[in-house]
Amino acid sequence: MVVLALIATGCGSQAAEPSAAPAVADASRVDMCSILTDTELTGLGIDLNSRKPVNKLGLVGCGWQGKTFTLDMERDQDSIASYQARTHDPAFTSFAENTMGGRAGVRFSVDRARDDCTQLMDGGPVSLWVAVAPTGLSDQKIDSCAEALRIAQLIEPRLPKAGS
Repeated sequence: MVVLALIATGCGSQAAEPSAAPAVADASRVDMCSILTDTELTGLGIDLNSRKPVNKLGLVGCGWQGKTFTLDMERDQDSIASYQARTHDPAFTSFAENTMGGRAGVRFSVDRARDDCTQLMDGGPVSLWVAVAPTGLSDQKIDSCAEALRIAQLIEPRLPKAGS
Protein backbone atom coordinates (compact mmCIF):
# COMPACT_ATOMS: atom_id res chain seq x y z
CA MET A 1 0.00 0.00 0.00
CA VAL A 2 1.28 3.43 -0.97
CA VAL A 3 0.39 4.93 2.41
CA LEU A 4 2.53 2.37 4.21
CA ALA A 5 5.47 3.22 1.97
CA LEU A 6 5.12 6.86 2.97
CA ILE A 7 5.47 5.98 6.60
CA ALA A 8 8.67 4.14 5.93
CA THR A 9 10.07 7.14 4.09
CA GLY A 10 9.82 9.88 6.62
CA CYS A 11 6.94 9.93 9.04
CA GLY A 12 9.22 9.12 11.95
CA SER A 13 10.00 12.67 13.01
CA GLN A 14 8.46 13.60 16.31
CA ALA A 15 7.37 17.21 16.64
CA ALA A 16 6.22 18.73 19.91
CA GLU A 17 2.47 18.82 20.51
CA PRO A 18 1.06 22.30 19.97
CA SER A 19 0.52 23.99 23.33
CA ALA A 20 -2.93 25.29 22.27
CA ALA A 21 -4.27 21.81 21.58
CA PRO A 22 -6.57 20.33 24.23
CA ALA A 23 -5.25 17.40 26.23
CA VAL A 24 -6.16 14.07 24.63
CA ALA A 25 -6.12 10.76 26.45
CA ASP A 26 -3.61 8.10 25.48
CA ALA A 27 -5.18 5.89 22.81
CA SER A 28 -2.14 3.64 22.39
CA ARG A 29 -4.16 0.60 23.51
CA VAL A 30 -7.16 1.18 21.24
CA ASP A 31 -7.94 -1.88 19.10
CA MET A 32 -8.82 -0.43 15.71
CA CYS A 33 -9.85 -3.91 14.50
CA SER A 34 -12.78 -4.10 16.90
CA ILE A 35 -13.74 -0.46 17.50
CA LEU A 36 -16.62 -0.83 15.04
CA THR A 37 -19.06 -3.71 15.39
CA ASP A 38 -19.61 -6.32 12.71
CA THR A 39 -23.07 -4.81 12.16
CA GLU A 40 -21.55 -1.35 11.61
CA LEU A 41 -18.93 -2.70 9.22
CA THR A 42 -21.57 -4.64 7.26
CA GLY A 43 -23.68 -1.47 7.14
CA LEU A 44 -20.72 0.27 5.49
CA GLY A 45 -20.70 -2.42 2.79
CA ILE A 46 -17.63 -4.19 4.22
CA ASP A 47 -17.09 -7.93 3.68
CA LEU A 48 -16.30 -9.19 7.18
CA ASN A 49 -14.45 -12.21 5.76
CA SER A 50 -11.96 -9.93 3.99
CA ARG A 51 -10.39 -8.73 7.26
CA LYS A 52 -6.59 -8.67 7.13
CA PRO A 53 -4.51 -7.76 10.18
CA VAL A 54 -1.85 -5.06 9.81
CA ASN A 55 1.23 -4.94 12.02
CA LYS A 56 4.13 -3.26 10.28
CA LEU A 57 6.01 0.02 10.01
CA GLY A 58 4.55 1.28 13.28
CA LEU A 59 0.96 0.57 12.20
CA VAL A 60 -1.33 -1.88 14.00
CA GLY A 61 -4.89 -2.52 12.89
CA CYS A 62 -6.94 -4.15 10.16
CA GLY A 63 -7.98 -3.71 6.57
CA TRP A 64 -11.15 -4.83 4.82
CA GLN A 65 -12.56 -5.01 1.31
CA GLY A 66 -15.94 -3.41 0.72
CA LYS A 67 -18.37 -3.25 -2.17
CA THR A 68 -17.24 0.21 -3.27
CA PHE A 69 -14.15 0.90 -1.14
CA THR A 70 -11.37 -0.62 0.89
CA LEU A 71 -11.12 0.36 4.54
CA ASP A 72 -8.01 0.42 6.71
CA MET A 73 -8.27 1.34 10.38
CA GLU A 74 -4.97 1.50 12.20
CA ARG A 75 -3.14 2.92 15.17
CA ASP A 76 0.10 4.66 14.18
CA GLN A 77 3.05 5.04 16.54
CA ASP A 78 3.55 8.58 15.16
CA SER A 79 1.57 11.41 16.74
CA ILE A 80 -0.72 13.85 14.96
CA ALA A 81 1.96 16.54 15.49
CA SER A 82 4.43 14.54 13.41
CA TYR A 83 1.95 14.68 10.50
CA GLN A 84 1.09 18.35 11.09
CA ALA A 85 4.79 19.11 10.67
CA ARG A 86 4.64 17.59 7.15
CA THR A 87 2.08 20.01 5.69
CA HIS A 88 4.15 20.67 2.57
CA ASP A 89 5.54 17.14 2.09
CA PRO A 90 5.48 16.43 -1.66
CA ALA A 91 4.41 12.84 -0.96
CA PHE A 92 0.92 14.16 -0.23
CA THR A 93 -1.27 15.12 -3.17
CA SER A 94 -3.65 16.84 -0.75
CA PHE A 95 -3.28 17.73 2.93
CA ALA A 96 -5.57 19.55 5.37
CA GLU A 97 -5.77 19.88 9.13
CA ASN A 98 -9.19 19.50 10.74
CA THR A 99 -10.83 18.56 14.04
CA MET A 100 -13.50 16.16 15.18
CA GLY A 101 -15.01 15.96 18.61
CA GLY A 102 -12.37 18.42 19.83
CA ARG A 103 -9.51 16.23 18.60
CA ALA A 104 -6.90 17.52 16.20
CA GLY A 105 -7.01 15.73 12.88
CA VAL A 106 -5.27 15.53 9.54
CA ARG A 107 -6.73 14.45 6.21
CA PHE A 108 -4.50 13.56 3.29
CA SER A 109 -4.27 11.79 -0.03
CA VAL A 110 -1.22 10.20 -1.64
CA ASP A 111 -2.69 9.03 -4.95
CA ARG A 112 -2.17 11.32 -7.97
CA ALA A 113 -5.85 10.99 -8.82
CA ARG A 114 -6.69 11.96 -5.21
CA ASP A 115 -9.30 9.22 -5.02
CA ASP A 116 -7.86 7.82 -1.77
CA CYS A 117 -8.22 9.57 1.57
CA THR A 118 -6.80 9.02 5.04
CA GLN A 119 -8.32 10.73 8.07
CA LEU A 120 -6.13 10.77 11.19
CA MET A 121 -7.23 11.62 14.73
CA ASP A 122 -5.18 12.62 17.74
CA GLY A 123 -4.69 9.75 20.17
CA GLY A 124 -2.11 11.45 22.41
CA PRO A 125 1.22 9.77 21.73
CA VAL A 126 -0.29 7.93 18.72
CA SER A 127 -2.54 8.80 15.81
CA LEU A 128 -5.55 6.79 14.68
CA TRP A 129 -6.16 6.19 10.97
CA VAL A 130 -9.21 5.66 8.84
CA ALA A 131 -8.11 5.16 5.21
CA VAL A 132 -10.56 4.74 2.35
CA ALA A 133 -9.86 4.03 -1.33
CA PRO A 134 -12.17 2.96 -4.16
CA THR A 135 -12.08 -0.75 -4.95
CA GLY A 136 -12.32 -0.40 -8.69
CA LEU A 137 -14.84 -3.26 -8.52
CA SER A 138 -17.84 -0.97 -8.74
CA ASP A 139 -19.01 1.67 -11.20
CA GLN A 140 -20.33 3.64 -8.22
CA LYS A 141 -18.18 6.70 -7.51
CA ILE A 142 -17.39 7.43 -3.88
CA ASP A 143 -16.04 10.47 -2.09
CA SER A 144 -13.21 8.79 -0.16
CA CYS A 145 -12.70 11.76 2.15
CA ALA A 146 -16.40 11.98 3.03
CA GLU A 147 -16.41 8.23 3.80
CA ALA A 148 -13.20 8.41 5.86
CA LEU A 149 -14.57 11.37 7.84
CA ARG A 150 -17.92 9.67 8.41
CA ILE A 151 -16.22 6.52 9.73
CA ALA A 152 -13.81 8.54 11.89
CA GLN A 153 -16.82 10.35 13.37
CA LEU A 154 -18.32 6.97 14.31
CA ILE A 155 -15.09 6.01 16.06
CA GLU A 156 -14.20 9.27 17.83
CA PRO A 157 -16.79 9.10 20.66
CA ARG A 158 -15.45 5.64 21.59
CA LEU A 159 -11.87 6.86 22.08
CA PRO A 160 -10.42 7.53 25.54
CA LYS A 161 -11.15 11.03 26.83
CA ALA A 162 -8.73 13.19 28.83
CA GLY A 163 -9.38 13.02 32.55
CA SER A 164 -11.34 9.77 32.38
